[in-house]
Amino acid sequence: MESRFAEKRSRDRAVPAALVTGFGRSLLTLVAAVGLVLTAACGGGSGTPPGAGRSGPPAGGYTIDPVAEGLQPVFDMDPELEDQVGRVLIAPTLDVDGLKVVPQQSPYADDVLSTVCGMRQGNGVYGTAFGQQREWEAPDLRVMQLAGAWGVTSAAEAVEQVRGKLGCGTYRDREDRYRVLGETQLPRLPGLDGQLMYCEVIDGADRSVPTHICTLLLARGALVSRIQTLALDTATAERVTKQLSVLAAQSLTAIS
Repeated sequence: MESRFAEKRSRDRAVPAALVTGFGRSLLTLVAAVGLVLTAACGGGSGTPPGAGRSGPPAGGYTIDPVAEGLQPVFDMDPELEDQVGRVLIAPTLDVDGLKVVPQQSPYADDVLSTVCGMRQGNGVYGTAFGQQREWEAPDLRVMQLAGAWGVTSAAEAVEQVRGKLGCGTYRDREDRYRVLGETQLPRLPGLDGQLMYCEVIDGADRSVPTHICTLLLARGALVSRIQTLALDTATAERVTKQLSVLAAQSLTAIS
């Protein structure tokens, strides 16, 4: 959990680093007033707007190694994926625990699927392509969704890569210490190629702010959807994430 929240972290130190991954590094940091990542803090920068860079690689070639940097081969990916990613996002209006959509300047944001157990973009860990995000919040609750495309491997393989990292027990992300509670059982969602849900706790943090995180990863073809929920307790984070799993799966499988 980690990426796009790097910018948020600089403005609002309250959000946990790992949450900064979830959309700007995914989720949120311990925000005095709640602010949750994906998370996850550690990843990328702004996403790739539709149509950007479609003409091909730079004339002089790459100045960095895409594999070492964990970059998707956007120039070789199906152009339709750019539009499909936006349709993976669930509707802004949710009838779940009073959640309200958070206004944002731009929806575009790429990120790694997870920063659990020290995962970082590069050396076999890839960020999304054409990523878009959406956030919702309510008192003591925050939800973030990341949708993106995968081209190096299938999206399902990317989800399995995260599953294989869940056994570390604990890990540190910047100043925060995370305790992995393990995989959470989730009924099989129809029409998907892969799914994974797991929860974590930020140990030693102020318990008056959300420190319990549940992450849901869904894969279908080249598309991925990540839902991250930050709450005051694991039961709430798990319940809300499971409620949203059905909506997220429906949005993903509706794309032909």
